[in-house]
Amino acid sequence: MLRAHALDLDFNGRALLADVNLHLPSGARIALIGDNGSGKSCLLQMLAGTLVPSGGTIIRRDGARIAYVPQHVLDDSSRSGGEQMRHTLARALDADPDVLLLDEPSNHLDRSARRSLIARLRQFHGALLVSTHDEALIDALCNELWHIRGGRVSHFGGRYRDYQADLQQRREASDRQLRQLDQERGQAHEALMREQQRAASSRERGVRKVEQRKWGGVRSATKLGRGNTTAGSKQLQIREQQEDIEARRNDLQRETIIEPTFALPAGWRREGVVVQLTDASVAHATETVLGGLHLRLDVGDRLAITGDNGSGKSTLARALCGDPSICRDGDWLLPPADQIALLDQHYRDLPMQATPLQALSAQMPDWSQTQCRLHLADFLFRGDATAQTPVSALSGGERARLSLALMAAKPPTLLVLDEPTNNLDMTLRMHLLQVLRVFPGTLVVVSHDDAFLQALEPGQVLAL
Repeated sequence: MLRAHALDLDFNGRALLADVNLHLPSGARIALIGDNGSGKSCLLQMLAGTLVPSGGTIIRRDGARIAYVPQHVLDDSSRSGGEQMRHTLARALDADPDVLLLDEPSNHLDRSARRSLIARLRQFHGALLVSTHDEALIDALCNELWHIRGGRVSHFGGRYRDYQADLQQRREASDRQLRQLDQERGQAHEALMREQQRAASSRERGVRKVEQRKWGGVRSATKLGRGNTTAGSKQLQIREQQEDIEARRNDLQRETIIEPTFALPAGWRREGVVVQLTDASVAHATETVLGGLHLRLDVGDRLAITGDNGSGKSTLARALCGDPSICRDGDWLLPPADQIALLDQHYRDLPMQATPLQALSAQMPDWSQTQCRLHLADFLFRGDATAQTPVSALSGGERARLSLALMAAKPPTLLVLDEPTNNLDMTLRMHLLQVLRVFPGTLVVVSHDDAFLQALEPGQVLAL
């Protein structure tokens, strides 16, 4: 149906995609994955014919009908994002296309709407290429993956869970190679030190023999020169070996891992009740949204709140955060307001004109610059490249990591997250999980992302 040959795309002065070769046959079921900003949406647009590549060719079968549904659909402002996506997708499928290109179709869809989406797409018999971070959607529909990384597209035939297992095997192999290379690097360094010491000792012996007029030890300048040349050749050989080791280490791409440190204040609560609701209700003005709520959360508990759109999940989350626009009734036991935090997926609370280092220093005035830099390094802000960049110029992923870093520097007793994985790529989801799994306080997560919740392993689930 579609072929791309030697496809290039330059964006804002950099090569976003380079020498991409693809084949989308009839009946294909392919998931397009990769980090935010890697070029997934641009690739779909080029295949759809709405974006002109910088180089290469795209061949479409004569008469092939191609339908493209972008990530942000704005055809009717009276509809929600999920409603607009369902409407646009239905219209595209009704046209009976040969090729269907979808960009994040499940964003903002609740569990029921996602099931309907999957059921509808299973009935589609044309070629499907879907860009998504939704693991459940990938597993339900796709048997091949295209992974964009570093401007290249790698292909994997199989389910997403098979791909994850393959990635894990490759990570373990990379770790073994890195350990071996580190051992070789240490051996090469020791060999260089020994060779330099041997050459220096040899020169010293030669100098002493000359000074003592023991001419028999140095028969000619040619022999002395040959000895120096041999020593230099050995050192050059070792240095070339070191350069080869470093090049091989750099070729091994490893996923970045966050190892967070939480700065727990003196008197941090390690046990006891944090949240308790008895016959509680929440309302907008006079309209009750939820009633008859009973809930208890102790220190360290994790609660997942699930339900369809409109069921009251976000309203309850805001009520737990003390939002004054939400009416509460019944008995509510909550921490003080300054011990509750809402992790905003849009990062609106970040100081946009400050750098990460300035933002952390302002929040933690008693910390030294060294303490601030070490804490930021735990969240992958290493060196001045990002630590001294204004927040307004940071990527979405960097802003997410900064929000987590600021939260960890001053951990709340109660942390509330409302749909935290919306618009997060798989790397950012991994980073978020790495932090939340070891968060020492009480956690409430509103989410329709089953795979994320399963990985988080909440102790309680409140289904609305």
